[in-house]
Amino acid sequence: MPSESIAGFLDEAKANRVLIPEQVEQLIRQPDVPQENLDALCAYLEDRGALTRFQADALRAGRGGDLTFAGYPVLDEIGPCPGGTAYRALHPSLRTPVVLRRLRPAALLPADNPAALVQRARSFPTYHPNLLAPLDAGASGDEFYAAVEEPADMDTLEQLVVEIGPMPAFLAAEFGRQAASALRTVDERGLWHGDVRPASLLAGPMTVKSTDDGHAKRRPAPNAAVKVAELGLVPLRPAASAAPPALGAIAYLPPERVDHAWYDARGDQYGLGASLYYLLTGKPPFAASNPDELLQQVRTAEPLPLGSLRPDLPAPLIAVVERLMAKRPEQRFARFADVEMALIPYCRPGTVAPAVPVPAHPTPVPEAAAVPESAESFPAAGAEWGAPDTDAFTTSHAAAGPVYKERKPADQKRTRLLIILGLCLHTSAMLLLAAWIFGWFEPSPEPTPVPPKNEKQKENKKNVRKA
Repeated sequence: MPSESIAGFLDEAKANRVLIPEQVEQLIRQPDVPQENLDALCAYLEDRGALTRFQADALRAGRGGDLTFAGYPVLDEIGPCPGGTAYRALHPSLRTPVVLRRLRPAALLPADNPAALVQRARSFPTYHPNLLAPLDAGASGDEFYAAVEEPADMDTLEQLVVEIGPMPAFLAAEFGRQAASALRTVDERGLWHGDVRPASLLAGPMTVKSTDDGHAKRRPAPNAAVKVAELGLVPLRPAASAAPPALGAIAYLPPERVDHAWYDARGDQYGLGASLYYLLTGKPPFAASNPDELLQQVRTAEPLPLGSLRPDLPAPLIAVVERLMAKRPEQRFARFADVEMALIPYCRPGTVAPAVPVPAHPTPVPEAAAVPESAESFPAAGAEWGAPDTDAFTTSHAAAGPVYKERKPADQKRTRLLIILGLCLHTSAMLLLAAWIFGWFEPSPEPTPVPPKNEKQKENKKNVRKA
């Protein structure tokens, strides 16, 4: 029942383990705690981090039971998500922040159901530095849920490009390589993501940069990395022509999904290629005012040539993006491992394109965007993104594969000398060990004991007396 009394509110909080009894007893003894006004008490608890506004409203409405689901304490409602509603929550034992999704069967119909989605979520790999994978998935009563790590201090690549502009080539290639490394892990298990686009790629941590006009803007930190979100949580959908998704998703949809419900790793390759196109140009590969027109473009049209929009890009990098976005799946890469290796040569840490201002900040796929009629040429991007941390990018390469860099002759000579010295020391040690084992070292003879000097003098005196 709804409660507007302080006693009833605290009883509801204790009954639902939102506040433990010891916490309530300590709270009552505080001299500055409001004792008569429930609004003031709720504000007091919110200021001290004991409750969230969402929890306070639920307790006052008598819905304290909704603040725990499948053992997860619920802190706040985030909003709708694919297949249901997302909440901020705490892990039952670790007490770390997570995103809890309560799945609704009606939101997954007609091609999917909560039990199947939970089973897929459990089958996905959970460890990779560039994956934001499910931590838990299961059923609580007749409801299904999934829990994922809460992305801390991260923004989507879609939002970052909106705020900053097109990326320099090396940064887009590095972020693409990291995403390919994560998707390689998925591909090697015979699985797929199903919705790779800038909105499902997160970058962080973030830093604050002051602009010339005195404003502070968030930028990816020099050691920022990409994480692929929504892994294992993408509901199966029928062919897009039968049930069109949102315009923002259609622009990155592989052509084979327009008329068929085909999900595989090569469809993820197309999504990654279309995402790279967006990172490099600030524009999605296709844009239209209605789903049918946009689906037709995805099915048959070619995007504006990447080289005409970004003349500063190296031709081989353009070829990689174009191959990823090939209309026919068999024309794309055989494996994500090949995609990762193809992008490595263009991840040039420590280099930034000339600081030429971008003419206009791009926007995500609008609801009523016109198809561009001519190829607008973009200057080299990169000034707004700032210089990267060379060591940080080198470390990120090491996490997923070898880094190839040219070695100087002096370094090669030093390496050879160290190897030769090490071999000599190793050989000497082995020879000494063999000599000791086979008895090549004979022990020295025991020395003849010499009587002490005083004893010898006494013996000489005795001999003199006898004489």
